[in-house]
Amino acid sequence: MAKLNIRNCARCKKIFVPASGEKICPDCRAEDAEIEERVKAYVRDHRGLTVNQLIEGSGVPAKIIWRMIQQGLFENSGLVDAEYPCANCGKLITKDIYCTECAGKFKENAQKFAAALVSKRAAAEKKSKTFSDSMHDMMDGSRNR
Repeated sequence: MAKLNIRNCARCKKIFVPASGEKICPDCRAEDAEIEERVKAYVRDHRGLTVNQLIEGSGVPAKIIWRMIQQGLFENSGLVDAEYPCANCGKLITKDIYCTECAGKFKENAQKFAAALVSKRAAAEKKSKTFSDSMHDMMDGSRNR
């Protein structure tokens, strides 16, 4: 019997079946898409806005505007001062959560960790084979007597 994957929407708490790891239901996603289109249109119609002017003028909560900025939805849009601090070092950035330097360090550390894990597993497999080989040899030796 297949297990049905269901969850509660992180926003409205309604139960839904996520397609691929979504945290919000289709209704809330549709609402987000409508808000994003409205905000993008506002930015197109009012070139040279600051982030505060966008928040005040669009009527959209600041949290949603900042999420949109982090997703890179306003690149090359003419939005002024759309910078926020890197979540790790504090350097001002215009998209993503981490600056390119921190993201590069995280990637490098993850690759080193993965390589160490592979090496550790290989050593454990070798040790395991050595033990089982010696047990097999002992069993063969006792049969020959």
